[in-house]
Amino acid sequence: MELQIALDRMPAATALDIVAAVAPHVDWIEVGTSMIKRDGAAFLAAVADAAGETPVLADLKTADDARWELTMAYDAGARSATVLGLAPAATIDTAVQVARARDRELVVDLMGLDAAGRAALAGRLPADVVLAAHVSKDVQAAGASPLAQLGPWAQGRRIAVAGGLGVADMPALAGTDIRVIVGSAVTSRPDPLAAVQELRAAAGAEVLR
Repeated sequence: MELQIALDRMPAATALDIVAAVAPHVDWIEVGTSMIKRDGAAFLAAVADAAGETPVLADLKTADDARWELTMAYDAGARSATVLGLAPAATIDTAVQVARARDRELVVDLMGLDAAGRAALAGRLPADVVLAAHVSKDVQAAGASPLAQLGPWAQGRRIAVAGGLGVADMPALAGTDIRVIVGSAVTSRPDPLAAVQELRAAAGAEVLR
């Protein structure tokens, strides 16, 4: 299991403090869509600098103009970026091309797609593309879990899961190669590092100190 911490809906200074505290203890830092929209590429660059050796993902949720948006994110220091699975095929394919040309990672956010849509993308996209099962913020109140979206389409793929996940979800992910994206379960806590350590312990992963 990989652990990715998502920064969203908070002051930039608070986000940078969290990065300083948790980056050495997690696998990825994510700069959320809300932060990128408000604070831009300069903030993304600041997070990449603060994260040090820990790679940063830019959650662009690109729906169009993939070459410009991904280039912007990669130039700012992001090692990965997201494109929407709901985007036109041409946009997704352009994103794949840009990521490969830059030797960076691409994540396709499957938010809003049904099982057939997820399977179709899994069947046609290159194996190095990460597919992210995602329950959106506005849908989480209904109790949906991204783990319920996994199925045969996920076999043999690089997979991430996101959407309201916390300590209670970790045992089900123990021992997998899935990237687990956690936001407020860490970032809303008074001690984000302690929250990270609780997540890792619940997943049976090594607690990094």
